Amino acid sequence: MFEWLCSPCTIPQPNENQRMSGPMTDTDQIEINQQSDAGGQSAGSGDEVPISRFEVVPVAQSNLGELYSFREAIASPAAELATRRKSDPIPVAKILLPLMFVAGAVLLVLAVPSLFQPKPPVPYIDLASQRFDSAGLTGRLIARWENGSSYQLFLDPIDPGQEASFAAMAQNPPRQLSIMLRFRDAAGLVVCQKQILLPAPGAALRRGPQQTETGDTAENMTGKNGEVAEIALAGPLPCPAKVYSTFKSWEFFTDFPALAEQEDWLRHERALSAKERADNARLSPPIERLPIPIEGDDVIVGDNPSRATVETSGGRVFFLGVAGMHNRTADLPVFPAPIHFHCEKNGSCLLTRPNSHASLQARLLK
Repeated sequence: MFEWLCSPCTIPQPNENQRMSGPMTDTDQIEINQQSDAGGQSAGSGDEVPISRFEVVPVAQSNLGELYSFREAIASPAAELATRRKSDPIPVAKILLPLMFVAGAVLLVLAVPSLFQPKPPVPYIDLASQRFDSAGLTGRLIARWENGSSYQLFLDPIDPGQEASFAAMAQNPPRQLSIMLRFRDAAGLVVCQKQILLPAPGAALRRGPQQTETGDTAENMTGKNGEVAEIALAGPLPCPAKVYSTFKSWEFFTDFPALAEQEDWLRHERALSAKERADNARLSPPIERLPIPIEGDDVIVGDNPSRATVETSGGRVFFLGVAGMHNRTADLPVFPAPIHFHCEKNGSCLLTRPNSHASLQARLLK
């Protein structure tokens, strides 16, 4: 390598011929330098302008490795950093973030179908009470859902003064009674309805829940005085879940007798009861006591109206009483009449015709 050294010197001004001859060459510059060394002044001139001179001075060769050693110094920390990064453990966040993303995607896939599925119906809808004034009845209705729609209906007399006539009608009605339920949506449109047949006359005398002809359950609930104070009905509804969810109100209609007819029937029952008590006291034979309850099938082959009894082909004698003889179903007097009987230890029995929900209370005499 070389260094260019300049020292103060005078640079001779080119003469007119040199100016006209064009650019100065390297040979011209050497001649000027030699003239300056010899006399310090150029020939044929007076005062000369000082100029700088320069020489090519050889410089000792340096160690190129040392000259570029800074590159290694700069590169070394980066290499150390890369080595350190390779040996560092993988951050937990780099593992958790993908796992969280996958878990979120799975939850989203599972949740999306449920967003489009219809909500299950509520377990029950309390539709409150409605009145049927002509018969003096009030009814409270509850719609339920459990693998299907169903109802619970509770019928009571509106006026406490009607309790006696209501009880007489519920215990032993003059004819089979029915009730019609109608369910309405928020717009007042009928979306579902159900007809209910109450137990037939004679069967209504039975205590406890009874199965009706329409597949419902009817039960006479007694009050403090031991008389029927409420009729409880329950059964299925022909309404799908979509319709059930729209229930907002309801109403009912019934052929339950009007208030005046109920009063007439109450007087009839009281008069009949007085006569029945007298007749039963006169006719009632000793009751058969049983060691255990019995149940079976038999056939009625005859009756004795004067004693209010019926006889079976199995040799049994059942006492129906005056009321039982009046409340027999239409086909019972046609003999032979197959029956199914169930008797408790005290001799109290229940007689039921096959394929019929009608039943009669009786006492086993033999």
